[in-house]
Amino acid sequence: MPSPKIAKVVVDLPAQGPFDYAISEDIQSQITIGCRVSILFANRKMVGFVVGLQQTSAFKKLNSILSILDVDPVLDANILQLTKQFSEYYGCSWGEAIATYLPPVLRKSKKCHSEHSEGSHIEILRYGVLQDDNKKKDNILFLLHDKGSQKKWVFLLKKIEEVIHAQEQVIFLVPDITFMVKIKNRLQSIVNIKLSVLDKKIATQKNLSQWLDIKSGQVNVVLGMRSAVFVPTPQLGLIVVYDEEHDFYKQEQTPHYHVRQVAQMRAKIEGCEVCFVSAAPSAEIWKEAQKKNWQKVTFESEQTAAIQLVDMTNYNPQKTSILSFPLQSKIKECLESKQRVVLFMNRRGFASLTRCNQCGFTIKCERCDVNLTYLSVKNCMVCRHCNFSCALPKVCPSCKGNYMRSMGKGVEKLRQEASRLYPEARVAFFDKDTPSFPAHADIIIATQSIIRMKEQVNFDLIAVLNFDSELHHMNFRSAHKAFALWVHLYQMTTKKFVVQTYMSDNYVIKSGLKMDFEKFYRHELKHRKELEFPPYKHLVLVITRGLNEQEVFDCSKRLFDRLNEEVSGEIEVSDPHPDVQPKLRDKYRFSILLKGNSVTAILKFLKSKLKGFRKKKGIIITIDVDY
Repeated sequence: MPSPKIAKVVVDLPAQGPFDYAISEDIQSQITIGCRVSILFANRKMVGFVVGLQQTSAFKKLNSILSILDVDPVLDANILQLTKQFSEYYGCSWGEAIATYLPPVLRKSKKCHSEHSEGSHIEILRYGVLQDDNKKKDNILFLLHDKGSQKKWVFLLKKIEEVIHAQEQVIFLVPDITFMVKIKNRLQSIVNIKLSVLDKKIATQKNLSQWLDIKSGQVNVVLGMRSAVFVPTPQLGLIVVYDEEHDFYKQEQTPHYHVRQVAQMRAKIEGCEVCFVSAAPSAEIWKEAQKKNWQKVTFESEQTAAIQLVDMTNYNPQKTSILSFPLQSKIKECLESKQRVVLFMNRRGFASLTRCNQCGFTIKCERCDVNLTYLSVKNCMVCRHCNFSCALPKVCPSCKGNYMRSMGKGVEKLRQEASRLYPEARVAFFDKDTPSFPAHADIIIATQSIIRMKEQVNFDLIAVLNFDSELHHMNFRSAHKAFALWVHLYQMTTKKFVVQTYMSDNYVIKSGLKMDFEKFYRHELKHRKELEFPPYKHLVLVITRGLNEQEVFDCSKRLFDRLNEEVSGEIEVSDPHPDVQPKLRDKYRFSILLKGNSVTAILKFLKSKLKGFRKKKGIIITIDVDY
């Protein structure tokens, strides 16, 4: 077969491609599909990814490839197929999808040479055949529902041992870096394990070395966070998604992928198993497991802690205390018995609002336009979005009044209250800024960071002081998030779990009181079906952002009018509205929400309308699929 003369190349830019490049005679025998090349694109020297080879092109005048960056291709047939599907599902270019897959160092013009030969693999890709010679088995998906038992680890470790024994690899995904150490210790108990732990903090060169070791098959278990779902395991047998319901599995920057979807894509291509592990599975996974008859493994709870609900309509915290009288008595009993107490309030700082009593001026973040939180420990004010900080002003910046009042309740104010009521107790904080867990404390004032200590520590009494705030977030998933929080905190309790609420009739609370998962998901899925929210419909969010608020709104409005010109009955388009975060890091944000039965249909319609759409310089439009 004659050597190819034309390469189909994609780049890490929002430009669809592929683009044709001429292959000079001196590299025709070396170039393969899946390798990186140095090219000129729009008069810029860039890294390109070869996704096809052919003899001819429809274009007469072509730029030539400058050089080949890889001795062995970094992309195999499975990964090319995965990244292609990824780009089609998430609305990004194929080049952006490939860049998401590669480690940062390989997105640049660094030459890569693996010491391990992959000759047969190169031959498969040499003439543009995007297929794998290996015979694939059927992919199997199953849900491991852990209601609070340590038995899940017996199951997981046995499953991983079976995969290793079959000469296949395992990807074990965790949502947060704090899970790494404890899970690493458990995995190292497996015989013949060759474990690689991916950490973003490690040096770039070591990261590349790890990536190449995984690609060559020297590693049989990979432990990492969200991006580890892409690691190049040659014979993938199992993907474990630990704490599947966690928000961190959703990528915040473009492309806004979710590990849940990518893991299923990869399983279908490579014929591996996927195990979703969760104490409170997401409604999407719960429904999909029912609809497609996934294998389901349930471990019942071993917890025997009593649950007590305190109806706060009978109390006035403004006149008494943040802590209700029943809770105060329970805390006193625990302290007398030398037991440990956690008071949970998911709000940092001392106060959430600082306002001038004379003119009503409220101190806000200039970059994000949200109220600054006052931290009494550091005597400063911080933004919860961008971490901007400043000193607490002594006078009002607006009217120069001399009294600024801080309002709202945070964990620092709660600590002050606990120290007042229980002066003999050792009271400590635990939030995301706390360097180490305060094991010596009698009373721990905690935010959601305490969930990271699950499976490491237990407490005799855990009290949630304002559970209702978890239900009031502007997110259709807030009910599930609140229920998941309830489940996780209950699993950490050994004797008494107390919840203060004004909403004792809410279905989340009623389900939580009996730890009735079936009841909760039945109600939650019913509400979502009535409102046509996921998992019954797909949501695609189009975000327009820029420095000038009026220009951003005008752009969003023009795009909305364009979308409404030929919208089909199967797709709903909402009016442009300020985003959940209307201003973030100096940029104003407006959103248009599209709803439909098929992501493919929504993206096809959306891209047809974005094609040729003109916007002012500095305005950015992004697409968030499965918002």
